[in-house]
Amino acid sequence: MNFGSTAKQSIIALRANKLRSVFSILGIVIGVAAVVIILSMGQGLKGMITNEIEAFGSDILDIAIKVPGQGQLGTVSSIVQGVMITTLKTRDVEALRNKNRFPYIEAVSGQAIGQEWITYKNNEKKILLYGCNADFPAIMKTAKIDKGRFFTVSEDKSMARVAVLGNEVATGLFGREDPVNKKIKLKGQNFKVVGVLEPMGGFSMGGIDMNNFVYLPLETTLKGVLGIDYVSEIMLTVKDSSYFSQATKEIARMLRYNHNIKDPEKDDFQITSMTEIMEQVNDISIILNLLLGFLAAISLLVGGIGIMNIMLVSVSERTREIGLRKSLGASRKDILWHFLIEAIIITGLGGLIGILIGIVFSVGGSFAVRSYGLSSWPIIISWLAIVFAFSVSALIGIVFGIYPAYKAAQLDPIRALKKE
Repeated sequence: MNFGSTAKQSIIALRANKLRSVFSILGIVIGVAAVVIILSMGQGLKGMITNEIEAFGSDILDIAIKVPGQGQLGTVSSIVQGVMITTLKTRDVEALRNKNRFPYIEAVSGQAIGQEWITYKNNEKKILLYGCNADFPAIMKTAKIDKGRFFTVSEDKSMARVAVLGNEVATGLFGREDPVNKKIKLKGQNFKVVGVLEPMGGFSMGGIDMNNFVYLPLETTLKGVLGIDYVSEIMLTVKDSSYFSQATKEIARMLRYNHNIKDPEKDDFQITSMTEIMEQVNDISIILNLLLGFLAAISLLVGGIGIMNIMLVSVSERTREIGLRKSLGASRKDILWHFLIEAIIITGLGGLIGILIGIVFSVGGSFAVRSYGLSSWPIIISWLAIVFAFSVSALIGIVFGIYPAYKAAQLDPIRALKKE
């Protein structure tokens, strides 16, 4: 059997039924493109989250509130349902600054978040308040001053009414006017703007855009604005990530003593390192990509079933042609390969077109996301998805082409010639 001649005849047969061939190819194109787009955008999402975490630095430890006896998911669920955990205090923040006890800790900042209206002249804006300590810029590497300065340790301790504006808040409230040294009104009190942060780009802090925050000294936020005496989170940096294990144990011991906790199972806090967060992101990414890849692969399966149906119709319509070819000396093997090659050409061509469309849409989607404001979203083309999608499409061509090809090869030439 001459494969070149058989392939040429298969192409001629496909061109003779252009509309049918186009619809057969279309199913594979959609499936392959979907796999490439979904997995590439999934890799882009993972890359953006990774970039955001790495921008914060790898030396950060995060101490968050936790419902005793529950994990992270249970805690989040409980908080959504209205459970309040108020045991993390500013005295815990101060205790972590003890250099004799924690010589490896370089910077510490508590966190309290609220929502209030602020006004400047006739402009009014509802914003998110972010109460923190003066160490905040040393911890959050993305928080860089554009104009003015950040508030000082003495301003934090004295409950000074000073504020640092996120970039979007400054633009929305002041326009082109320089906000530094201007007064804004917050909850009936005047606050002096001492600085404006540079645009941070991307999203962070649980998906909330930090450019929309107004940053206040922690003590001012707790006692002067929100009227509470607890923090929701504490962030700190250590000299080196090699201290994570030691820091986690010693900080947990200190917090249990401060909170009068005897049983570690009843901890009302959880300590997480950036390394652990990265591992969680990777685990979630793998599961997400597998799920999305599986869903996209279903469309490839549907396309394969469509090819088998069309090839069966083709065999039924071309029985006279098959009978004539057999009467002229074509073997069953020749007929089988003829129809099998047709199926492989359809899936191969559909796979190539689908890959090209998938790449174009993946790049276009990435640019669209970046233009929307998520500048840290990387432009990623998943070559693994391309290889997987094309391999699966080729396999589908073989698997779903075998039965129609076999049926064609088994036709009796005399009966086939008699059939109109």
